[in-house]
Amino acid sequence: MRADRLLRLVGLLRRHGKLTAAQLADRLEVTERTVLRDIEALSASGVPVYAERGRHGGYALLPGYRPGVEDLTPDEARALFLAGGEGAASALGVEAEMTSALRKLAARLPEETDRELGRLQELIIVDAEGFAGAPPRLAELPTVQLAVLERRRLVLDYTPMDPSRRGRRTVDPYGLVLAGNTWYLLAAHRGQVKSFRVERINRATLLPQRAARPDGIDLRALWRRLRESYRDRPGIRIEVATRPDRVALIRRLMAMNLTAPIEETTRGGRTVLIMRVHGLREAVAVLLGLGDGVEALAPPALRAMMIRIAREATAVYLAEDPAGSTSASSGSAVR
Repeated sequence: MRADRLLRLVGLLRRHGKLTAAQLADRLEVTERTVLRDIEALSASGVPVYAERGRHGGYALLPGYRPGVEDLTPDEARALFLAGGEGAASALGVEAEMTSALRKLAARLPEETDRELGRLQELIIVDAEGFAGAPPRLAELPTVQLAVLERRRLVLDYTPMDPSRRGRRTVDPYGLVLAGNTWYLLAAHRGQVKSFRVERINRATLLPQRAARPDGIDLRALWRRLRESYRDRPGIRIEVATRPDRVALIRRLMAMNLTAPIEETTRGGRTVLIMRVHGLREAVAVLLGLGDGVEALAPPALRAMMIRIAREATAVYLAEDPAGSTSASSGSAVR
């Protein structure tokens, strides 16, 4: 919508002070001609935007310009107050400040809109953390946030999806992203921009050196590219045999770890599912829970990991019952 783009344009000029038509076009994902038309529309509506000529010129707003919140429509106010930012504010240690800010904003809204907001907040709750499961460990988030805000380098003790690759990484922070209820640090490591899950950071250490963060970086566009590249990864191909009555359950349980749709075939009278997954460990966590209702066929690393983890679990329970009074299950394996 053009109205939304005009608001974004004003916001860009307020944050950056002065931008060229080319820079605005790039950030708004439109042509320079469209930017010029939008600037004319803003000027006609009373927004004090002006052009500076010359080599270092561009478009800017008169110093001190502040749009009024009285112009918020009821729908815009509802969207703002139901944004569900409480969880993020709490994780960053600014929950009280966010509550205070929203209270001040509400005080400047028309009375009718304020009453509607109060009613809406009594009827609708937005909880980004979900219903089940404990919140992720975020002990290092304050240190990571400080590094981002102060533009300082970080040393991470980090455990990736493959735990065998745990190690120290010196990074240049670009920014933080909250996706769902998962926090990510976007940072450059050895010249390549990567995303690091904050809950997998065992320890973050601030360095005195200033981070090498490019000026004018579009964090939202960068996150979008990283996310799309992650989704486009081919994944690890695995094959499992199962019973027909377990197929639907496996599809549901494996959904979050898949990089492509599951292929189903029949081999030797058995149902075989061919899947591409992000990581073997996550796949093993699901497959082992299905007991003898599933058998890992390939790759060998998947079978080896399942055997190793099953043996480790068996050792734990046999140690608790040295007399071996609990006999092994005699259930039939997948046929």
